[in-house]
Amino acid sequence: MALSIEIRNDFVYLVEARTTKTSVGLQKTHHYSFPEDWVSDAGIVNPEGFSSLLLQHLKEANMKDKKVHICINNPAVIYRELNIPKVEDRKVPLLVRTEMMSALNLSPDYIMDYVYLNDIESDGNSYYRVLGVAMQNKAIETVLEVAKRCRLQVLSIDSATNSILKVLEYSKHIKSANQLIVADIGNGHLRLYLFENGIYALSRNNKIASYRDTSTEEYMSSIVENINKMIQFSYTRKVATDSKKVLLVGIDDELEAVQKMVSENLLIDCEILGKPHSVSGLKYENRYINAIGTLLRK
Repeated sequence: MALSIEIRNDFVYLVEARTTKTSVGLQKTHHYSFPEDWVSDAGIVNPEGFSSLLLQHLKEANMKDKKVHICINNPAVIYRELNIPKVEDRKVPLLVRTEMMSALNLSPDYIMDYVYLNDIESDGNSYYRVLGVAMQNKAIETVLEVAKRCRLQVLSIDSATNSILKVLEYSKHIKSANQLIVADIGNGHLRLYLFENGIYALSRNNKIASYRDTSTEEYMSSIVENINKMIQFSYTRKVATDSKKVLLVGIDDELEAVQKMVSENLLIDCEILGKPHSVSGLKYENRYINAIGTLLRK
């Protein structure tokens, strides 16, 4: 058994499951909201309050596992797609760190990691294409402080983008269109991913209207507008094609309405992600996709 905790901007998603390297058997799920000002790019700014609320909901959901995988899906994580020369494996982390610091003007107190994406050729040279991920050391320390207060043993800290990549790696949707846009719909935030010919291309995080503070119509329009911007951007890419598709994940209550609006207003094929092949057990809910992906060990 293992526990997964996804920390968004104002929601926590909890998944307790039996896991293997490639599968997740859902046992229990739970989610709750917290004040948005409790997290920032500096991490969890109210560890005491965050810990107290987390303990309360773990008890409410009867989740007792102490070994935890954490997914960060908020402004504390910075992403950058990089093309780096092919070097010895042991030299890649340092090269990624150097490129990330240079490209984003980061200070030395950032912890950095990377995810291999694919090989590319350019001007007769071969490169590794990687997704660089950076997070301030003090932000990671706040997450570990919360875990310590809750007496949880942190096994891994993952990013939302890597979680999505792991869930969709063998999905039929990846190969169903030359360009696939995955929209992860949250409250007040929308993360968009672009895949091209089955390979991750890039992601964008968008601030949108909150369903708590605005009308349903304005909330939905904000989502569809940002999806349309990504569609228009996709036409500027080298692999621009009419073979496009939108795949929806996130808040289950909103997905059918968004699907209808995207299909009718943008005239593009749009689907809601069904249960991934790697998931079994409880009824699948899309809102837990990142917490589930974090449990997959690739």
